[in-house]
Amino acid sequence: MASDSRRKLNLTENLLASGAAVVGATVFTHPIDVVKVQLQMAEKSCAKADSFSLPRFVSFWQKFQRRAGTGALFSGLQAASMRAATYGTVRIGLCEPLQEVAGRSGGAVIAGVLATVVGNPFEVLKVRLQAEPQLAATGELQLLRRMVQSEGLPVLASGFGWAATRSSLLTVSQVVPYAHAKTALKRCFGIPEGGALHITASLMAGLVTTTVTAPVDVLKTKAMSAGQSDIAAMLRAHGLFAFFKGWLANYVRLGPQTTFIFVFFEQARKVIERRS
Repeated sequence: MASDSRRKLNLTENLLASGAAVVGATVFTHPIDVVKVQLQMAEKSCAKADSFSLPRFVSFWQKFQRRAGTGALFSGLQAASMRAATYGTVRIGLCEPLQEVAGRSGGAVIAGVLATVVGNPFEVLKVRLQAEPQLAATGELQLLRRMVQSEGLPVLASGFGWAATRSSLLTVSQVVPYAHAKTALKRCFGIPEGGALHITASLMAGLVTTTVTAPVDVLKTKAMSAGQSDIAAMLRAHGLFAFFKGWLANYVRLGPQTTFIFVFFEQARKVIERRS
């Protein structure tokens, strides 16, 4: 997250600012993430509507909330926060330093893979709780312990390949477009540094991110929650739309989440700069 002519944050400062930004954004957008996972796991429905229909998204949310209760919208929040504190800190915080060594795209990919290594166990726990909110009854950490006892340590690496691919694509399609969008908005429209610039650039980056990561996000959810992601079966059942199920829900989440991440990051940066 380069910040133009302002003082460059050192590695520790970058990690702290990134961690705070991602955790904050995760808390705000978690209910949408739960609905997204539910849409991705829905089998007896129209994949096209599950992907792009606003009425379908709204009605699905309402029906899910009535059926499972409001608390279900926050199922897996503890796991999501732990994932954000590990995965998010590494993915965003190490991106810029790694880009200086491996180039813009190369650094983003490496940061995404490293983030998956540290965050995947919490990601598996989060997805399972979001897919089946009733599992949270005994406590999230207790569920994690039971998963390891019954399925072995490999369960913590479930869906790692899809998660690493998604993380790399997410980082490239979030950080890089955000930086380009900020530059273009300043140059073409004269928008000064500040909240309006950060929000507009974030929403633009979120649109790119949602589209690029949609297929692997669906496959990741399937692998982590159901233990498999049969691409051929998905194509037979739903066609190409199977890989975009939850796209609208994902953008509704990723748009604000991307905005929250970069806005919170900019605010965290200001706090760090004032203290230095």
